[in-house]
Amino acid sequence: MKRYSVIAFNHHSTGIKNLDEVFADEMVLNERMHSIKKELKANGLMYLATCNRMEFFLSSSSTVTKNEANKLLRILHPEWKSEKADKFSKSALVYNGEDAVKHIFRVASSLDSLVVGEREIITQVRNAYEWSQQQVLTDDFIRILMRKTIETAKKVYTDTKIAEKPVSVMSLACRKLQEWRVSSNSRVIMIGAGQTADVLVKYMSKHGFTKFVVFNRTLKHAKELAAKYNIEAHSLKNLEAYKEGFDILITCIKSTKPIVDKALFEKLCKGEKTVKTIVDLGLPFNVDKKVLALNNVQSVSTAGIEAIAKENMEGRKSEMSVANTIIDKAVEEYQKDIQGRKIELALREVPQQVHKLREQAITSVFSKEIDTLSPDSKIVLEKVVDYLEKKYISIPMQLAKDILLNPEIYK
Repeated sequence: MKRYSVIAFNHHSTGIKNLDEVFADEMVLNERMHSIKKELKANGLMYLATCNRMEFFLSSSSTVTKNEANKLLRILHPEWKSEKADKFSKSALVYNGEDAVKHIFRVASSLDSLVVGEREIITQVRNAYEWSQQQVLTDDFIRILMRKTIETAKKVYTDTKIAEKPVSVMSLACRKLQEWRVSSNSRVIMIGAGQTADVLVKYMSKHGFTKFVVFNRTLKHAKELAAKYNIEAHSLKNLEAYKEGFDILITCIKSTKPIVDKALFEKLCKGEKTVKTIVDLGLPFNVDKKVLALNNVQSVSTAGIEAIAKENMEGRKSEMSVANTIIDKAVEEYQKDIQGRKIELALREVPQQVHKLREQAITSVFSKEIDTLSPDSKIVLEKVVDYLEKKYISIPMQLAKDILLNPEIYK
């Protein structure tokens, strides 16, 4: 497990208010992730970004330090001055070996989440792996680690009450809407069409909200969400021209800069002086702070949910103990899995060598004897040789695993 490392910037270390400066624009992610992988001499890399974390999971023969975190930030943000990179690299959390594996298991199981027990993180981890794989960043060791990570997270959710009556960032935001007694007849502008938007529209629809209009960078995704709930869909570039007004503005889109500044907000208001409700779940923040400070605005953001999340933590402490026990056991199991995988890699040429010997025996060493056999006898011989070939391959591999994983048996 020494090959695994993690460099993390999250709500614990960097703080939600500062995370918005760390995220990189989606347009440059692919290129810069490959540069990071090359600079850190990693065999595999996985990138995870959520509303309260940005993390890099590495498969490498080298141990990672804060120095690598600094290199990473300089590649991710070439426009930064060295002082800024130094400042943020100090806030990085760095894990190696078993600690890295345990951290990844905890993240996917929501034990490290802003809201402990929220189930969205397991999907976010899976999507992050799929994206990284599509960008040809991952390797086989990242692949098997993610398989065990998802398996462990599912066990935590199934065998504990950590997610009983789940309280996610999104459901907490909806709770705020209920506290404010926002009318279900409100006009809702939704910026973003991903999983968060889908969950919010579904939740609000169940509570009687019907007047939604969704804006997204990719119009196709906006239309897919709109078709699902029979609502309007537009391209994000057309937001400034929208003239129907709104009562609730919900943002949940990745952007390095605010999507809604004061000028755009006033255009969307169309001169209306009524109180406007803003739910900013963007990555990082989608609404300019000047807008949130206006007298006719009531708002909630990921940062504002942090206090509620702490209360949530208190109610789930006993379940966290059970979950941590599951994770500790999973780490032990994975240690054996990874050792078994190393044996498979070390013995990967055995099947080819055995097959080569088989072909040589049939076509050269015993060819004359075989030619004297009847067609039926040749078929039986072929079956016997096939059977023995498979057994000769599997037996030494299994024996090697047993010796390594259970050495006390062979003392």
